Amino acid sequence: MDLARYAVVFAIALAVTAAMTPLARRLALRMGLVDVPNPRRINKVPMPTGGGMAIFAGFLAAALVGGIPHFGITVLSAFLILLLGMLDDRYELSAGVKFAGQFAAVLFYVLFGPRIEFMSNPFGEMLYVGKLSIPLTMLWVLTLVNIMNFIDGIDGLTTGITLIGAVALTTLALLLGRLDAAVLAVIVVGVSLGFLPYNFNPARVYLGDGGAMLLGFLLAAISTEGALKGAATIGISVPILILAVPVTDLLCAVVRRFQQGVPIYQADRSHFHHRLLDLGFTQRQVVYVAYLITGFSATMAILTAHLSRTTWIVAVVLGLIFIYGSMRVGMIRPLHEWNKGDTKDV
Repeated sequence: MDLARYAVVFAIALAVTAAMTPLARRLALRMGLVDVPNPRRINKVPMPTGGGMAIFAGFLAAALVGGIPHFGITVLSAFLILLLGMLDDRYELSAGVKFAGQFAAVLFYVLFGPRIEFMSNPFGEMLYVGKLSIPLTMLWVLTLVNIMNFIDGIDGLTTGITLIGAVALTTLALLLGRLDAAVLAVIVVGVSLGFLPYNFNPARVYLGDGGAMLLGFLLAAISTEGALKGAATIGISVPILILAVPVTDLLCAVVRRFQQGVPIYQADRSHFHHRLLDLGFTQRQVVYVAYLITGFSATMAILTAHLSRTTWIVAVVLGLIFIYGSMRVGMIRPLHEWNKGDTKDV
């Protein structure tokens, strides 16, 4: 695929998403897909949550033209993820039902679509995972689906992080000659950029669980397509480094709920964006900080992607820095305070 075709695919994804977003907003209101304010929410008025429909429309239109690999499986799995999220937005599914739906959609994708066959090895050459490819790929896709949903709590945060991450993955895929992954990455850049003006503060429409999980799935699909065939792979350490903000937020959420002795799926108000808002940051300042961190970590991922060991070292070092910062802003308690009772922000 030449540069002109990449440009066409990008333009279609951007234009269709931008054109469909106002319609998706109206449909969301008619369908009852509305985020009602509550003590854990940032919004003060009810907001339509139909952004995922516009993103899927842009993705589908561009995919039809661009000819993405595993077209049928990827499109159908993406639709199932979107549908599940929309049902959750409308009916507030239980955590068990929601995870079961995610598991079924991702299992379908992994059984009939691409799988992660090689992993980057911090101690040497790429590792062939063999029979572990199915559970490993499922774990990876489910993780990205959920971390992008977890971080989606403030105007433009998830969409902007996805945009930056997709730009980085596009760059890497092109540098490594992974044109199949590059096509999908370009599409994700387009849909994110097409939706962001409507989603940036003050937002006119939200992603909803459907849109946030869909973006997480598409990012996972890019990295899964890019981790095939051994040579010239995009190792798992690379997208982990690119998505440092949501990955750190997820790890802190797990630790925080372990510290508090509550189920991992129990919602709280101590995520990255909550803590910065409590410290006096505005919504725009929070997303600018997140964009800056993501841009920095994505740049480091691109610079070190061809050096597996270096990428892992950078990821671990930055991870330790981010965990320290998370303790400083109150996302988790320091180790010496673990046994001093619950945090105040549950």
